[in-house]
Amino acid sequence: MIKPTVKQVVDELLELYEDLLVPFMKVRRDMPFPTEDRQETDTEHAFTLAVLAPTIAERLGLKLNENLIIKYAVVHDLVEAYAGDISVRHAESYQNKADKEHEAFLKIEKRFKASAPWIVNTVRAYENRTDAEARFVYATDKLMGSLTRLVDRGETWAEYYPETDGSGFHAVVERLRKKAEAYPELLELFDAVHNHLDAQWPGYLGVPPKNQ
Repeated sequence: MIKPTVKQVVDELLELYEDLLVPFMKVRRDMPFPTEDRQETDTEHAFTLAVLAPTIAERLGLKLNENLIIKYAVVHDLVEAYAGDISVRHAESYQNKADKEHEAFLKIEKRFKASAPWIVNTVRAYENRTDAEARFVYATDKLMGSLTRLVDRGETWAEYYPETDGSGFHAVVERLRKKAEAYPELLELFDAVHNHLDAQWPGYLGVPPKNQ
C-alpha cells in the first residue's frame, strides 16, 4: 500500500466530513430528544448507543468484544446519511428499510472504500450481522427508543401514540421484538424495558389503569 501524502489525507478528511458526516449529523430521527422540544439526531442516537451497548454487555456478563461493540454502535446508522431515517411506526416503509439502506451502503462503499476502509468494512459487517457483536448491537438498538420514552416521561407521547388502547405502541414493539430476536440473550432485557414502558404510557395519556 502506497502511503498517501498529507495533502491527500487532508482532502480525504474534508470529503468524509462534508459528504458523509455532515449529512449524517443533520438527520432527525422519528424520536423526541428528552427535555427539549425537538427530535433526536442520528449522531446523538449513535453516541447514546455507543455508551449504553457496552454497558449492557458488561452488566449482563456477555462475553463480547466491547471495543467492537462501540465501533458498530458509532456507524450502525451511518447509511442514513443517504437513506434518511425510516420510522418503525410506518409499517409499509419500514418493510423496505433494509433495501433502501443497502443502496445507501453501496454509495458509501464506492466513495470511501479507499479513504476510510474501516468505515466501509464495519458498516458491511454490521449490515450482514457477521458476528455476535453486530447482532448484539442490532438487537440493543431496538430497545433504545423505549429508554428514550421513559426518560422523556411522556412529554411527547400523545404526538406519536394517541391511541388510548395502546395499539400503535404495541404494534411498534412487536416489530422491534422480531428484530431483537437476532440476539436472543437480550430478549429478557428487551421485554423488561418495554413492560416498564407499557405500565407507564397510560399515565402519559391520562388513561385510567385497567383495574379501575
